[in-house]
Amino acid sequence: MALLWLALPAHAATINGNAYVPLTTIGRELGMSYHETVPDREAELRTGRTTLSFPLHKRWLFLNGERIFIGLPVALDRGTLMISRRDYDTTIKPLLTPTRFSPIPKLYRIVIDPGHGGKDPGAENRGKATNEKILALDVAKRLARKLRSYGYKVILTRETDKFVPLASRPSVANKHKADLFVSIHFNAVSDARVSGVETYVMTPPNLPSTNSGRMTASARRTYPGNKNDPWNLLAGFYLQTAMVRNLKADDRGLKRARFAVLRDLKCPGVLVEGGFLTNAQEAQQLKSIAYREKLANALLEGILLYQKKLNIMRGK
Repeated sequence: MALLWLALPAHAATINGNAYVPLTTIGRELGMSYHETVPDREAELRTGRTTLSFPLHKRWLFLNGERIFIGLPVALDRGTLMISRRDYDTTIKPLLTPTRFSPIPKLYRIVIDPGHGGKDPGAENRGKATNEKILALDVAKRLARKLRSYGYKVILTRETDKFVPLASRPSVANKHKADLFVSIHFNAVSDARVSGVETYVMTPPNLPSTNSGRMTASARRTYPGNKNDPWNLLAGFYLQTAMVRNLKADDRGLKRARFAVLRDLKCPGVLVEGGFLTNAQEAQQLKSIAYREKLANALLEGILLYQKKLNIMRGK
């Protein structure tokens, strides 16, 4: 496709009460070329090895093929594909131009949060005789050992099969002045065909979460966890990318949610869903020690990629 910078006007728009900005304008600001891959339906911004793809009416975009959810749908106004200004500021800028944000966090103390525990088994697959709380603790311990071997200080919110209240989990990270919080979970849905991995980070203020299209009262609030929104997103992106690549799993995307374990964090934080226990194949894989080791290695790689990015930004 030919470049279309001159063919499309650079104009802002208000759509359903939200400020939108043309992709052509974003391309110029970021030094990326604009291409319509499907006229009036899909467009890309490209530079070097980076490609952003935007499908019309979807609440997601793709960065080099990795799905990243945004708050408001991609729109078309007067023949121009656009995204909301809030999504540009809270998704594209942190991913492509993180040096705009400061201070750059350090990464030494990491809190790993194995989901559920004790009286709360989490997701279960009784046919496979397994549940979320046991799998999460096993993967968390494996990841902790690996991180410690790289010199990180690692704290677990639980080291045995005990119940830990949701509010206590971010409190552990805050108490220990953590630099990163990683909550490990596994999924369950009614449709046994659904599979794959996904990662959640805090939803920015004034945007709906991924699993909701509504601007609720909580959506308009700013929580402590929003202080680190750019770094939440970067950490989440690298963890999700590493899981998809290493596990060869379906990419269910980098998503946004105001989960209790993320809302009150004073450090960057993510919640990963490492597979579906309601999917027979994934449940069988997760019963395997080798596969759980593979998942722990993927999470390690994601954290190391995040560390590498922070080091580059510091000029190391």
